[in-house]
Amino acid sequence: MINNLELIKPLLNFEKEGDFYMLYVFKRKKDQSTDKANHQSVRTIKTYCVESIEYLEKRYEEIMQLCEMFKARAYIHVQKQNHHDVSLEMMVALAEKIRNGQHKQQHLFDSVVGQLKTLEKRWIVDIDTKDDDELLKIMNVINNECRPFLTRSEIHTHLSDGTVNVTYDYVPKVIKVIPTKNGYHLITERFDVMEFKKQYPEVDIQKKNPTLLYLPDSLSEVVEMEHLKDGNYIGGLTMPSEPNEWWSKINL
Repeated sequence: MINNLELIKPLLNFEKEGDFYMLYVFKRKKDQSTDKANHQSVRTIKTYCVESIEYLEKRYEEIMQLCEMFKARAYIHVQKQNHHDVSLEMMVALAEKIRNGQHKQQHLFDSVVGQLKTLEKRWIVDIDTKDDDELLKIMNVINNECRPFLTRSEIHTHLSDGTVNVTYDYVPKVIKVIPTKNGYHLITERFDVMEFKKQYPEVDIQKKNPTLLYLPDSLSEVVEMEHLKDGNYIGGLTMPSEPNEWWSKINL
């Protein structure tokens, strides 16, 4: 199990009315070993519009239960959006769809949110290794070798020959290190990608993707769900044979 809730909460800020972060519970295709007919790369179980830390904490038990039951993962965007911007864009998108003869709009919100520019320019650097030394090397390259360099302090060292050596302490561009199943997500400010790729051409930089919030025991290659004695029992509820029946049993 990987639970990144306490690492991610400090990244969320709600300065203006209507600020929110999108959270997704979904199954990846590689986790769906029993459903060979499903050709979707990702199957979304449920989405949440997180408008406060309190809301996230209130829903978190439910999110973990859904992940365990469906063998799914919870991911959250760390790039903020605002309902005002989304509403304006939805009006434009709605008019265009109606003009084109498209009258079913149940997925309009998700579509607009997925395309709209975010209010925070944070990137995710996907590190596919648990090697701490390699992780530190990559972080050092981003912080100290890739522009922009924002100086936090200037250090003057007086040498014995009378000269002064000047060094700079830069503001780090790596904001947070988030553990994943096979490595880490580095949450970063923007930096010089071309310079970074000279040393790490194989490392993936994701500019609009969410980061891992919760990975359940049910997706671990080793750990079994020992706390579930009955395979159909989860969170005090008996899991129905058809997943769609679950929504009438859980408090939404």
